[in-house]
Amino acid sequence: MATFLLDTAQRVKIGNEYSHSGHPNGAVPQRTLSGPKCFLVYINDLRTTVPLYKYVDDSTLFEICDRNDVSVIQESVDIAARWTEQNDMKIYSEKSKEIIISFA
Repeated sequence: MATFLLDTAQRVKIGNEYSHSGHPNGAVPQRTLSGPKCFLVYINDLRTTVPLYKYVDDSTLFEICDRNDVSVIQESVDIAARWTEQNDMKIYSEKSKEIIISFA
């Protein structure tokens, strides 16, 4: 596993041309069978106050509550944000979505 993560090179292909190889700095290689498993192991210690679903390189927080209940999902968002900062990761706000579904 260490060799898989440490001795990795990547390059970009556009048409029939390849870029020079580069060595990612601490990233899990993309488009590999082991990459998603490595990511899930890496984020396995992330604990939240609402259910957290982890899939490949994405995570989903969700909450179901009655109209009169106080939502606690923001607390979990804050926990996840602190966790990512402590682990030198980043939440991409442009890829993050909030969906509210109401049957009121």
